[in-house]
Amino acid sequence: MVFNPLPGLELVWDIVAFIISFILILMLVQINAAIEKSGKLSTVVTRKVIHTFAAPVWAMSWLLFSGGVFSRWLAMVVPLLFVIQFIAIGTGKMQNENFVRSMSRSGDPRELLGGTLYYAFMMVVIGILWFYVPPDGNLANATPLALIVFGCLAGGDGFADVIGRKYGGDRKFGICGAEKTLAGVIGMFIGSFLFSFVLVFLFSIEVAAFSAVDLILPIVVVSLVATIVEAITPKGLDNLTISIAAIVMVLLLPYLGLFWPFPAFSLF
Repeated sequence: MVFNPLPGLELVWDIVAFIISFILILMLVQINAAIEKSGKLSTVVTRKVIHTFAAPVWAMSWLLFSGGVFSRWLAMVVPLLFVIQFIAIGTGKMQNENFVRSMSRSGDPRELLGGTLYYAFMMVVIGILWFYVPPDGNLANATPLALIVFGCLAGGDGFADVIGRKYGGDRKFGICGAEKTLAGVIGMFIGSFLFSFVLVFLFSIEVAAFSAVDLILPIVVVSLVATIVEAITPKGLDNLTISIAAIVMVLLLPYLGLFWPFPAFSLF
């Protein structure tokens, strides 16, 4: 059963869950901004911490929702609010030093209109189409697609940058300004697989069909495809291309003869 401490008051509880979810993501941003401001970590590090954990933390907050008809939409409001804020800050209509400090490399608010905005936008799209509980609340029709995509988008891309910077050396490749390293490519695959596997495993506590062991091969295949796509993506577009590639690959799994007994979409 999905979490519902207020039987008969699913909407009330979903509003509470939404508030908790929003606070969790906001705390991640604010804490990283404070650490960056103190000088203990650079913007490069705090930016990647947020990139690596924002989507997984938001996905984990889904377990708080009741699984009712409004759960998906209230959960989706969280990244939507960040999309609106990024646009407002990037266009100069709103000022938020903490957001700029923790999520931009250069300190230029307009940078939030690039990869950061794409990341939050993909969270909205994925949340709408693949919130793990379908509208009827029947967990037998649940899907872990979003968990694997978030694993690649957040964990994979986050690990790629961190490991690439530390162990990549000077031998780099890429197109249209992108700078990739072999170490970063390996980090992308490891992070994608690790985060996807852990998210699926944690959700399997509620949805028995989400067997992380049974899904190892699909996770490996999707992680590999996401890694290849990330390696050949032009600079600044990887949050879009990784997400789209992972989604397409998951949807193709049944046609490739790989184990995937889940519906293509959870919205319909």
